Amino acid sequence: MNIKKTFIPVLLLTFTISCAQNNEVIKQSISNLNSDIIDLQKSIAELQLNVQELDRKINVNSENIKVNSEAIAKLKTELNDVKYKIDSFKQKTITPNAPTNTTPNNNISTGQTVKPNNNSEIIIIEDDSADKTTIYSYAYELYMKGKYFESLNKFNEFLKKYPNDDLSDNAMYWIGEIYYSQKDYIKCIDTMKDLIKKYPQGNKVPDAYLKMAYAYIEIGDQDNAVKYLKYLLDNYPATRAASLAKQKLDELGVSYE
Repeated sequence: MNIKKTFIPVLLLTFTISCAQNNEVIKQSISNLNSDIIDLQKSIAELQLNVQELDRKINVNSENIKVNSEAIAKLKTELNDVKYKIDSFKQKTITPNAPTNTTPNNNISTGQTVKPNNNSEIIIIEDDSADKTTIYSYAYELYMKGKYFESLNKFNEFLKKYPNDDLSDNAMYWIGEIYYSQKDYIKCIDTMKDLIKKYPQGNKVPDAYLKMAYAYIEIGDQDNAVKYLKYLLDNYPATRAASLAKQKLDELGVSYE
């Protein structure tokens, strides 16, 4: 009995000491874990600051790129304006040192006229071929740069001077595209109809039907859109415009046989 009485307190003491030691270990582990968490939080905070700083630098660089791009685009447009004026001047004038002739020169090619040269006056040469190419190219370049108002004026100038040229249907087509890009779908439709009427054999006729159908879709007139898409497929099946027309019919859920 005495042994049992002595053993139990010893066992309890041992257990208590063991628990105390385990508690210390647990406390130490928790302390270490808290320390690790604090270090991790610091690292996360530093990382967030780095990310914010990187975002700021990216935004600054993006803004600088945007400003530079706009400046470059503006400069290119201004240079093109100067080039256009210089080319036009070169095509219409030559220096007073050129050989003079007080009578019309019958050897001048078709499309060119020469004013008589009196007292070393500047000789004016009007070259329709060069002038029309310059106007059309400049108008198209303005369109590609998104200068729609200026482009529209130049294409109209081209059509006024050269209404029956091989490029006339192209010029009218791009006018219609400008109206479409400006969401003026009615003017786009009217322009494309005018193109088809005036230049039925022009190479832009299939594209005109396609763009006209797109414009009808934009104003909610699907019946007319489908009609012109099917007409395009029936009459110009081998064109790129016909391929796009078939895709659009599929998007609209309209079968074509």
